[in-house]
Amino acid sequence: MTRVSSLGQTNFLLQDVLRVQKDLFNHQKQTTTGMKSDTYTGIARDVGTLSGAKAILSRSEQFMSSNIEVERRLTIYDATMESLRDVAQEMRDNVLAAVNTDSGIAIRSQLDNLFDTSVNLLNTRDNGRYIYSGTRTDTPPVKTSTSTALSAITADVSTTPANVFANNSLKQQTQVDDNLNMTYGTLGEDIGKDMMESMRRMFRFDNGTENFGFGTGGPFSNPLTTDQANFLKGELQRLNNTIDTIDKFHAKNGVNQMAIEDIQERHQQDIGFMKVFISDIEEVDIGEAITKMQQDQVALEASYRVLSQVSKATLLDFI
Repeated sequence: MTRVSSLGQTNFLLQDVLRVQKDLFNHQKQTTTGMKSDTYTGIARDVGTLSGAKAILSRSEQFMSSNIEVERRLTIYDATMESLRDVAQEMRDNVLAAVNTDSGIAIRSQLDNLFDTSVNLLNTRDNGRYIYSGTRTDTPPVKTSTSTALSAITADVSTTPANVFANNSLKQQTQVDDNLNMTYGTLGEDIGKDMMESMRRMFRFDNGTENFGFGTGGPFSNPLTTDQANFLKGELQRLNNTIDTIDKFHAKNGVNQMAIEDIQERHQQDIGFMKVFISDIEEVDIGEAITKMQQDQVALEASYRVLSQVSKATLLDFI
């Protein structure tokens, strides 16, 4: 005679109920949190990939943040360089007008004003830091801040810039992505020494301190003397060179601006991709989770019914 027992079947059904309960709990939690798991255990096979993706995302976000500061600095450089060029161009125009009109009576006052403007531009600060001082950001790059002090200098500023400028030789630089370290800083002496030398020469000639090979100097007059006219004509080429120097640094700054713009766009794309990639690993499809949760509820109810029926069964049911 074969013995009928419900113990094994009951245990089997009970284990199935517990399994379905666990699945239902997990899918309910996924629906509530939107995450596949609140621990790495639930996504064990993707942990390495996820960690790498998060590291890339974090690095890209850090680059984006620091590069915003570089972008702002380059924008300030662009504005001040444009203004410095305007100063040099106005100096040239004033000298040319004096030569063409044979009158230098207004040159000194014009030159004083342009000198003050150029000093203010070269001593521009960003968040309290001097942008043309190299890494000496707490020190104004132009230490000779008056026309009187500049006219007292006897050495050529273009060859001995330390008499006028206090910047060091270390240009600002930063790592803008994994493979590029950008040098974006400009030194005051590099962009301003030719301009300051032109001003120094005209101040000293106007003061009568130095004639620069001509017979006489002295205040520019109306009309100009032959020596004054010839001196000013010689300064025109020096001022042309000054403008060319500023244009060179301005163009380099523009290249850096375009480069950082491209790099920022690439970082933004990387961030967007990594966020989607990480989301695919960590986050659950809510619609799918709800469907599975509903299926689990149906399965759990069915398991309860079957378990209840088996629990009530006796040998009498089979006799």
